[in-house]
Amino acid sequence: MAVGRVANGSGSGVALGYLANGYNYGAAVGREADGSANGAAMGYRANGAVTGVAVGVWANGYDNGVAVGNMATGSVYGAAVGRQANGYESGAAVGRNANGANSGAALGYLANGYFLGAAVGRNANGANSGAALGYWANGTNSGAAIGREANGSVSGAALGYLANGSTYGAAVGLAANGAISGVAMGDTADGTNFGAAVGASANGYNSGVALGYGADGYNYGVAVGRNANGAQTNVAIGAGANAQGGVQRIAIGNNVTNTLDDTVRIRGKLYLDGATGGIYTNVGGFGSSDWGLKAFTIDHPLDPENKILRHFCLEGPQVWNVYAGNVQLVNGQATVQLPDYYSALNRVGSEIYSLTPIGGAFPVGVKQKVQGNRFVIVAKQDGEVSWTIKVLRNDPGCLEDLRRRPVEQMKSE
Repeated sequence: MAVGRVANGSGSGVALGYLANGYNYGAAVGREADGSANGAAMGYRANGAVTGVAVGVWANGYDNGVAVGNMATGSVYGAAVGRQANGYESGAAVGRNANGANSGAALGYLANGYFLGAAVGRNANGANSGAALGYWANGTNSGAAIGREANGSVSGAALGYLANGSTYGAAVGLAANGAISGVAMGDTADGTNFGAAVGASANGYNSGVALGYGADGYNYGVAVGRNANGAQTNVAIGAGANAQGGVQRIAIGNNVTNTLDDTVRIRGKLYLDGATGGIYTNVGGFGSSDWGLKAFTIDHPLDPENKILRHFCLEGPQVWNVYAGNVQLVNGQATVQLPDYYSALNRVGSEIYSLTPIGGAFPVGVKQKVQGNRFVIVAKQDGEVSWTIKVLRNDPGCLEDLRRRPVEQMKSE
């Protein structure tokens, strides 16, 4: 059936419009529209052939394809919706100039979904089982990209403007980069080669881990904190902490740097608490420690290969400093000079003096107690004297510790 000037409807076809052609069970509606071989076409010069469907000016639907829109093309089971959209070989395209081919899907102006890929957004590209969402987003080779100009390739994942996730890497954040199984989260964060970076400008490279703004962990190193730097199996924790260079270095604290291998350097106060006791160390002051039992072990001086010596510390409820030495009496008198920091560190007047004559017994005593970091020994004869002073500590760190932890306190405190 044909309706219109020079219209042609033959072979059970239907044609409606000037020069419309409906042939072999086809249907054509519109000027110069062509519907043939079970195809359907609607619009000026629209073409629907071989069970294809075309709707729109110059639209083309062929071989079970569907095309809707000006110059849209849908062929080989493909579907296209939009001006100059193209859907090919089971692909789907929606949007002006969108392209969906080889089972790919594209949604948006100039979006491209190819070979099982999916793309959503202007100029987005999803190819080879990749997925892209966003303006100029690119997801290829099983990669996924979400965000403007984000790139996810080779099974990588990217989320954010200019984010890049490639080769099994993952990136989240503005210009974040996760590559070669690396992970990056944060603006300009970079996790590469099995590295992990979390935080703006953080860098985790070659199995390194970085957590914090500007943190840098590479070559199996770990960095935690703003601008912390841990490299070469080293660990840095704290703002500005640095444990780079060498191996097995650990730096903990604000701006602390460790330059010695196989060591731990800590800046600040350290609290270790266990089931039966704990440790408190105040590195900033003169220091104090709390132990269940205080001891040290050294190699045995006579058999260092096979034996050790274990020594223990004296105990007491007060905190004493001990000074000792020998002095020669001249004209029955000697002045003992103590360190210049003595009066600043100790409570002058709390001294306990011990004097022992050497080479024979004779009366000896203290003529003048400590004044100006010195004291005077006197005897009725010349000779050598061994002296010892015990004096209470009086520095701020010690006093604060005694105030915080008195000699007697409840176990719950």
